[in-house]
Amino acid sequence: MELPRGKSLWGDAIFFRVESEPEELELLRKQIDERPYAATGTGEKGELTFLRPGEWVFAPFREALIAAITRWDQIGIKTRWYDWRADKSAAPSYDDFVRDHVKRQERFDSNRMTVFEALDHVTYTPDTFTGYWLIENLPKGMSMMDWYGQRYRHCIKRDATPTEAKCIMQEATFDHWRYAPRKGLKLLDARRGEWR
Repeated sequence: MELPRGKSLWGDAIFFRVESEPEELELLRKQIDERPYAATGTGEKGELTFLRPGEWVFAPFREALIAAITRWDQIGIKTRWYDWRADKSAAPSYDDFVRDHVKRQERFDSNRMTVFEALDHVTYTPDTFTGYWLIENLPKGMSMMDWYGQRYRHCIKRDATPTEAKCIMQEATFDHWRYAPRKGLKLLDARRGEWR
């Protein structure tokens, strides 16, 4: 799905195609203050192609960048709350999680957890981890694990509105893809000095 060149997209993101390195440098210079998040195609072959080499999208927010480059709304990616506690057919079940949490508490109390295990233990409790937000209708039948990668952590903010949850999931996409890049796509954050 082609993006419109030089026209404002969702969240004030904007798409450009450049033909030369000087043109690219000038574009980066002009966009850095107003739209500090950027994506460009690298030409590396991957399962999905969002941008080609020389194509750039700039946005003022991470979620706007991801919405634009993935064509989130155009392809119909949806956000939905999954009530794990109420799903009696889930495997593993919510009840299994509660039993395991009690066992993990013993390890936590005796300081026998890694930092990441401890963080998960205090974040995902029986009170807070009753369900999580899903994104559905991903391209090529991808799962959320395919989309985000192995380090994905569930969004358990039950009181979020669907719009807030969508933004959270788009921000998570930016963060995951920045640290575990998708083939063919490079994400930049000017606020971290990545354009200089």
